[in-house]
Amino acid sequence: MPESNNESASNIGAALFQSSDSFAVEFMDKVRLIHEHFDKDNDGFLNFEELSSLQLITSGAEMDGSNFGMICQALGCKPSQGLGLDALKLTYAAQGANVDEDYEKVFQASTTGAKKKTDENDEDDGVIEVGDGGVIDISPDA
Repeated sequence: MPESNNESASNIGAALFQSSDSFAVEFMDKVRLIHEHFDKDNDGFLNFEELSSLQLITSGAEMDGSNFGMICQALGCKPSQGLGLDALKLTYAAQGANVDEDYEKVFQASTTGAKKKTDENDEDDGVIEVGDGGVIDISPDA
């Protein structure tokens, strides 16, 4: 019995992303969080409206029904269901896709709020810090 398209995408996704490498784990976590954020009906798939919202926030471009149909066809998904998590992983694994940028765009309000709260507690010491956790001092006196 031949595999359905969703089973095929699931098998490919599993083969590509079965790794304990921290990069792969971080990649999968970010894609999962993006998928969960936009899966408003919690059915495990991004339907047309949900994927349209993701595209609008990450690229500023609107999606039409024919684009959605082509995306589903290319990823082996049923348009009546939409994109499952493995199909979204494959999308982000494609050349030109950047899960880090999209993750920041989707969740920027929460990360910006956390940064502002931290900054309010910091003294203004004239030190400019960049990098994860402000570990690199690029102030003029450094």
